[in-house]
Order: sequence, then C-alpha cells, then structure tokens
Amino acid sequence: MYRRGAWNSRSRRSWEVNKKSTFALTGILIAVGITALGLWSFGSLGSENTSDAIPAIVKESRRTAAVTTVDFVKETEIDGTLGFGHVERLPNLSTGIVTWLPQPGSVIDFGDVIYKIDDVPVILLSGAVPMFRSIDATTPAALDVVQLQTHFLEMGFTDSYPVTRSMHDLNEDRYVTDVKDADIKDWQESVGVEPTGRVNKGQVVFRPEPIRVDAVTVQLGQVVNGGSLIDVSGVRRVVTAQLGTDLSGLIAINDTVEVELPDGKLVEGKTTYVADTVTRLVQGQQETTYLEVAIELVGSGTSFDQSPVTVKVEEILARRVNAVPISSLLALAEGGYAVEVSEPNGTVKLVGVELGTFHGNQVSISRGLKSGQSVIVP
Repeated sequence: MYRRGAWNSRSRRSWEVNKKSTFALTGILIAVGITALGLWSFGSLGSENTSDAIPAIVKESRRTAAVTTVDFVKETEIDGTLGFGHVERLPNLSTGIVTWLPQPGSVIDFGDVIYKIDDVPVILLSGAVPMFRSIDATTPAALDVVQLQTHFLEMGFTDSYPVTRSMHDLNEDRYVTDVKDADIKDWQESVGVEPTGRVNKGQVVFRPEPIRVDAVTVQLGQVVNGGSLIDVSGVRRVVTAQLGTDLSGLIAINDTVEVELPDGKLVEGKTTYVADTVTRLVQGQQETTYLEVAIELVGSGTSFDQSPVTVKVEEILARRVNAVPISSLLALAEGGYAVEVSEPNGTVKLVGVELGTFHGNQVSISRGLKSGQSVIVP
C-alpha cells in the first residue's frame, strides 16, 4: 500500500539505475550524431584537389547537371523592311510617243530593251558614265565610247579592245576608240533599229548594274520629251533597318545576320551599309535617333516585297567557357561561391568556383570545374 513520504531503498536504487541508463543512451546518440555530422562535413567540404573525400549518399531525388563547354551568344532582334533598296527615277533622253512599256517588277539586264518610243527600243548597257552625246565612228575617244565599244566586244561585234596604256604617261589611261561604222550598224540590226551607223544619245542608257522596274509613271501613247518614264531600283533583295543608337557597333559592314521572313522562314543576309551619321526622327514630343542599315539577302525564298521582317543579330559574349546552371551555386559564409560536385564513385565535394559571365540561366566558371563533371542542382 502506497503511503505519502514512503521511499524505500529498493525503489531509490531502481530509479537511479534507470536515470543513469537514460543519460548514458542520450549521450551515445549525441556522440554518434556529432561523429556522423563530422564525417559528412569532411567528405562534403572538400576542395577541388581533395582526392580521398568521404563518400556521401546522394539521394536519387537530387538532380544533377553536366558542366558543358559552350559559347554565350546574345541575340538581338531589329525590325526591318524587305524590298529592293533605293528607288530612283530613270532619266529619259528620247522624244516621241510611248509605244511599249515594261511591267512593274520586271528585271532588265544589260542588252535588254527598257521601253520603246516611236517604236524605237531604248537599250540598257553597262557603264558608269551616262550617255551624254551621240556616237559614231568619228566621235573622239572618251569613257562613253569605251563603254559602247566594250559592249560591242562582249557581244562579238568587234575584236578591238577599247583601252590601252599611254606610252608617254603610265599613270593615265589612254582611250583609243576603234568603233567602226560597220560595228555600229551590225549592233543596230541586232536590236531591231535602222542601221544608220550613229547611236543617238537617247537610244542607250548606261547603268553600272541591271535594274528592276519599281513603277511605271507614264501611259502608252503618251507624248514624252525627255523626263522620266519609270522608277527603278536594284535587283538584289535588300532589308532596310533602323539601328537604335544604343546598339551602335552591334552591326558592321560584311557581317552575316539572319532575317526572319513574314512566313517564319530564316534566310541569311550580309550587311552592305551602316550609316555613320545619326538620323533624328521627331514625332510630337518624342524623338528617335537611329543609324540606317542595309542588308542584302543571300538566301532563298525571298519572294516577299515591301514586307516587314525581323533581323536577328548574334553577339558573342564569351567563347568556349565552362558553364553550369545558376541554381547550382551555393553562397559560402566566408564569401564567394561553390558547387557540389557529384563524382562517379558516389562522393560529393563542395568545390569553390570563380564566376565569369552570367547568361540566361547559366554562368561561366573561370576556375574550379572541368567540362563533363556533374554538379548538384538543388
């Protein structure tokens, strides 16, 4: 029977034994925990050069990512318009009634008919100097005569080369014309005009490149006296874009870019022009500054005209760097960063790393890791 204050020696001894056992067990568990923590810490907080790290169990649920060697590339998109470049009016030196006109969009090559006035064709020929006078066998030699004779040579109407070097001045070209009356008549017959032996100045148009008809500005049957009959452009597909001054230096002449067409197709383009003068556009209270850029398409599938396109410019931020996910970085208490490296033998090391360039969800590592290693991503 239990009585208050009763405490026999047997009960006291039993309580003391149980108390000592409990304290001893608690002490053992604490010691084991501390030992295990020490072993994990020793194995996990190894440096890059730690070769005998204590194996640590990596839970299957922990994700890893490979250290990869990549280029960090930044892509910038610029709005542009696809067309044929600069459009200009083609001068006409003929007088009469318009009897034939080309269709807009037509491409006229050297030797082709541009239009007809009084049923006489006006022919496009290659040359940098405009046709400023009529030419026959008696015309004094000059560059316009050389251009005409060069065409005759290419078409097989003569075998005489128009340019020779002066024997008296080696720094000056001496134009020697040998345009014969027969050569002119043969060419006139080939283009379907009366063989007079005289090429009237309105019968030929010299241009440095073939042309494309952008628009026809007169009608059949209209009387013309000089002026202009058609608007022309180049024949190459050209994207014009406005490069913001904050992106100055992003594109240079001869740079290769990608152009996304309205149908989503990507074609290559080559930069042919970058303005060195800033253009200022004021609309109300807003001012925009930009540099005009011209890009010539070199790819296929470019049937669009006067269509909005997107120019994609790639900028290399860093070449061949070792990169890891940003989420794999661990901030160290003493400063700096580290990553957990999962070794093939199951060990895990905490390796200090030196950071480089951040790009997207990756960061380059300039020291501490090698390509192919695996890092743990929390």
